[in-house]
Amino acid sequence: MANTAKDYFESLSKEILKISPSVRWIAIADSEGKILNIARREGLDPLMNREENQEYTLNAITRHKSRLKFEDKLGKLVYSLGKYEKLVRIVTPINNKYYVLLTIDVEEPHIDSIMKEQIIPKIIDNTKYFE
Repeated sequence: MANTAKDYFESLSKEILKISPSVRWIAIADSEGKILNIARREGLDPLMNREENQEYTLNAITRHKSRLKFEDKLGKLVYSLGKYEKLVRIVTPINNKYYVLLTIDVEEPHIDSIMKEQIIPKIIDNTKYFE
């Protein structure tokens, strides 16, 4: 297992990338929207640069926080998904301090099962490293 938080973020990102060839990009961010780690599929030509991804991350986490007031009625967010013409973007909270953001190929027909059966369990199994 990784020795530092940075090592762990890199390790988890690589593990998630291996789950499905349709996973394009992954970032781990803190609750303030700061990206702590980015990994992407080998050979991927990114659609957005680092600054654009940082802005997206900040906005996505801000949107998530704005919805926390409805948690008592709706339950905790498992993941949120935005489907675009060129990719699918997903945000899932790890806990109150960290988030995983990822993109998946838009052609992937099994996004929900990949998230519920593989990616989220991987995150849950490793939540202790995000305390």
